[in-house]
Amino acid sequence: MRSLRRSKSRSSSTLRSVGGERLEPRTMLAADVAEGIREVLWNDASVPARADAWVVRADGPVALREGWASSSLGSGFFAVQTPAASVADVLAWAETTAGVRYVEPDFVITSAATPNDPNYSRLWGLHNTGQTGGVVDADMDVAEAWNTTKGSGSVVVGVIDTGIDYRHPDLAANMWRNPGEIVGDGIDNDQNGYIDDVYGWDFANNDSDPFDDEGHGTHVAGTIGAVGNNGTGVVGVSWNVSLMALKFLGADGSGSTSDAIAAINYATRMRQSHGVNVVATNNSWGGGGASNALRDAIAAGGAAGILCVAAAGNESANNDATPSYPANYPSTAIISVAATDASNRLASFSNFGATSVDVAAPGVGIYSTVPNSRYASYSGTSMATPHVTGTVALLAAANPQATAAEIRSAILSTAVPVAGLAGKVATGGHVNAAAAVAAIGGGSGGGDGGGTTPTQPAPTADVIDVSPDPRTTSVSAVVVQFSRAVAGFDATDIRLTRDGAAVALGGVTVTTTDSVRWTVSGLSAATATAGAYVLTVNGSGTGIVASDDGSALALPASDSWTTQAAALVDAGDTRGTAAVLGLTGGEVRLAGEIGDGRYGARDVDLYQVVLAAGQTIVVDIDAQVLSGGSTLDSYVRLFNSAGRQVAQNDDDVGTLDSELSFRASKAGTYYVGISGYGNAAYSPSRAGSGRNGSTGVYQVRFALSAVASGTGGRVAGGKDSRMEGGSASAFAAYGANWEAALPSESLRGTRRLARR
Repeated sequence: MRSLRRSKSRSSSTLRSVGGERLEPRTMLAADVAEGIREVLWNDASVPARADAWVVRADGPVALREGWASSSLGSGFFAVQTPAASVADVLAWAETTAGVRYVEPDFVITSAATPNDPNYSRLWGLHNTGQTGGVVDADMDVAEAWNTTKGSGSVVVGVIDTGIDYRHPDLAANMWRNPGEIVGDGIDNDQNGYIDDVYGWDFANNDSDPFDDEGHGTHVAGTIGAVGNNGTGVVGVSWNVSLMALKFLGADGSGSTSDAIAAINYATRMRQSHGVNVVATNNSWGGGGASNALRDAIAAGGAAGILCVAAAGNESANNDATPSYPANYPSTAIISVAATDASNRLASFSNFGATSVDVAAPGVGIYSTVPNSRYASYSGTSMATPHVTGTVALLAAANPQATAAEIRSAILSTAVPVAGLAGKVATGGHVNAAAAVAAIGGGSGGGDGGGTTPTQPAPTADVIDVSPDPRTTSVSAVVVQFSRAVAGFDATDIRLTRDGAAVALGGVTVTTTDSVRWTVSGLSAATATAGAYVLTVNGSGTGIVASDDGSALALPASDSWTTQAAALVDAGDTRGTAAVLGLTGGEVRLAGEIGDGRYGARDVDLYQVVLAAGQTIVVDIDAQVLSGGSTLDSYVRLFNSAGRQVAQNDDDVGTLDSELSFRASKAGTYYVGISGYGNAAYSPSRAGSGRNGSTGVYQVRFALSAVASGTGGRVAGGKDSRMEGGSASAFAAYGANWEAALPSESLRGTRRLARR
C-alpha cells in the first residue's frame, strides 16, 4: 500500500471539518464497475474499492475537509467518507494533515469464486486445502484469479495432442467451432485448405474428425477449459474458453514432426488470415532431435501473437545439458513448464533446467476429463503444461489488448519463488494465476493500470447440442450457445435444410434462462423425414445483438445430422432379424432400448457386422453416463457366424456400462448382442430365450479399424505412412503414472500405463 509517514504532533479531541481549496486531480477514479464500487489506480494497479471511501490510520482524531465524515474502527483506524473527492484530493489532505500516518482505499474484498462442479475439491492445483496430503495453498491461486476473470469464449486455445472428445459433457460447450465452415457439406467454405474442419483437424489421419482415440488430449483440454459452474465433473483453469482440437498424435500416443508443424501452422493461419483469436497452443509432448522447421513454425506462430506452452519432459533430466524439444527451442514465444506436486516439490519425474525451463505448475495426480464422459487422474509435465495454458487464456480474457509478450512476461514475472525450484527453473518458482492476472491489468486496456475497458469482440454462436443424440432419428430440440449474453434471437433467425432444400419451421419456439444458452424446441415434425439436415443460425442482419453493448452477431453457426427414420426401428432378437451395420471402417453411433420389444425384460438387440481378417471392432455402450441417466445396466456379447460367443463384457472399469474390443483372426460375419444385466445366457438363434434382465435406453458406438492391404491382417495406422522408410514417429505425449479412465466421478481402482 502507499504509505504516508507522519511524526506525532498535536491532535484535537474530535474529528472536525476545516475549509480547504480542492486540488486539481492528478489521479482519477475510473468509471463505476458496480453500484457503489469504483476502480481506483493505486500502486500502479487498478483495483476495486468502495466509492469515496478510505481507511486512515492516525495518531488520534484528525481534521477533515468540509463535507467529509468519519467513524472510528478502533485502535487508531478510521473509515473516512470523501464525497466527490478525487484520489489527488485525498492524498493532498493526507500530506498536509497532522497526525495522519497513512491512507488507503477501502478495497473491496470478495470470497474466492467457487464453482459448483462436484469434483472441484479434487483439483489441488487450482485450490490446495491439503486435500491430497499436500501443503495448504501450494497451488496456483486460480480461485483468486476467478474474482477478476473466469475466461471468455472469444479466447481460442489450440490443443496440439491426441485430439479431444468434443462430445464430453464437460467440454462440449467450450469446444471451438469454425465460424467459417458449414458442417458436412464437403466444401472448404472458409478456403483455409481444409474441408469441414469444424472442431479443428486430425493431422495424424488427415481427416476432419480430431476425436481423441487415446485419452491424453482430452485430459489436457479439461485442465485448460472444462466448463465451469455447470454442475458436472471438474472445472478448467479457464471456465470459459474455446478449445481448438489439433490432433497430430495417433492412438498409440506418437506422431511426426511434419504433422506437428502442420498443426502449429493451422493455428497460425486461422489467427492471421481468418481472424480467429488463437492466443496459445498447448504442447504436452516432446522427443526427436532439434528441427529447424519446427522451430521456425513456432517462431512464426509467435510473430502472429500465439504463445507455445510446452512440456519440459518426464525423464528427471536436466534440459540445460540434454535438450528436450520443443521446450528447449530458444524462443520468446515458448513457455517451458516443469511439474510440481501438492507439496510444492519438483515432481520426481519432471525435467528441469535453470536456463531452459521457465516455470513450474501442478503436474502430479491431476484429475481431469477423458473420453466417453469419463474422468481420471494423470501425472506428468503434460498435466502441468495445460495449467499454464489455461492461465494464458485467463490473461487474454482479462485484457484482450495484451500482447503475447506481455502475457508471457506477466506469468513469468509473478511466479512464486519456491525453495525447491531454485536453480531448477529460470523463475525459481511456480505460476500464480491471480498475480499474473493482476499484472496484466485486467480490463485496463493495455496492462498499464489506466484507460477504458476495451471493446469486446462481436458475439459468436455455436450449435452445441442436438437431442436426442446420436442423430439418426427425428430431432426434437437444439441448444445454441453464444459467446456472450444476447437479445433478439427468435425462430426467424434459424434456417433448416434437408438434402439442400429449405424446410418449414412451423411451431418452433426459442427460449432462454440466461441469454447465453438458448433452446430451440418443436423441431420433431420438421426433421422426421429421412435425409441429411443442416440447421443454421443466421449471421448478419438477424437482429441478434450482445445485451451489454449492442454489437451484432456477424458470423453464422450450423450443425448437421442425418435422419434415418422418425424413430429407431427395434433391432432384432436373433441372428436372422439382426440390424445390419453397413460399416467397413470408421464408426457409427446408434441409439436403442432394451425392454421395448415383445419379450420385455428378456429383450435383446442384435447387430450384424462383417469383419476382415485382422480387423478390430470396438463396441462401447453408454447408458448410465448419458445426460439424465438411464436405468439400463448393460451386457454386451459378440458371436461368430455360427452363433458361438467369442467375446463379452459386463461392466467396464468403474461403471455399469459395457465395452469390448475384439480383433478378428479371420474374416466373416459377426453379431453384437446387447441385453440387460441378468440376461447373459440367451441364445442368439432363439428370441426370448434368456432371463429377465435390466432395461432402459442406451447409445452404442461401433468402431472398426482400417486394414491396410498386404499387412497380413495387421491393423494399419500405427505409423505415419508419410515418413520415409516407415521410420518411428518423432514425438510422443508426455505423461507418467496414468490412472485408469473412469466413467464416473469417483476413483474406484486404477491401472498404470507408462507414457513418454
